[in-house]
Amino acid sequence: MRLLVFPIHEPLPGGVLHDMAAEVGGTESARRYRAVALTTLRQLRGLTDTRIRLACQPDDAEEAIRFWLLPKLADRWMQDDGVFRCDGWEIDFGGSDEEFEVVAEADLMCPGLGARWVHTALLGMERGRHRVRGPAEQGGDYFTATAHAAANEADETLLPALPVVRLAADWVSALDGPLGRSLKRAWEEEQR
Repeated sequence: MRLLVFPIHEPLPGGVLHDMAAEVGGTESARRYRAVALTTLRQLRGLTDTRIRLACQPDDAEEAIRFWLLPKLADRWMQDDGVFRCDGWEIDFGGSDEEFEVVAEADLMCPGLGARWVHTALLGMERGRHRVRGPAEQGGDYFTATAHAAANEADETLLPALPVVRLAADWVSALDGPLGRSLKRAWEEEQR
């Protein structure tokens, strides 16, 4: 089993995407943050042998994020020992990562990151690949994964660069991209 961790911020106006907020305002940047988060997570539905962990920031935001996000992803959830499950999803909000063979961290603002993409990236991890990294087009990484048995960090596989949404221009580019319709639908959903 693999663990895919997404740091997620409570999407309050003025509390997320600060550079974008300077351009479009805090309320609109929070709405866009929620839309990108929904689009990214919806892309990961059906990810096999992988649990998604939402690492909430600030620490006391778990309940607010859970009540906002889970109903938007699916109508019904089963909860077992802090793990929320439904058809195509397994999500938790914290805990140990020791039980997982591979631990990955991804950028929630990378809507191009889909289930097939993650599955392909992690495919060889148990069989000898020790580290996978996906660079973001704007700098930094949108994806990193390390096998617990990793002995040599030099054994790294590099994924193609993908865009992340940080600025108003990134948002416009994402709307013009392959996931533009899904992103716009999520943005409209967040207006309600």
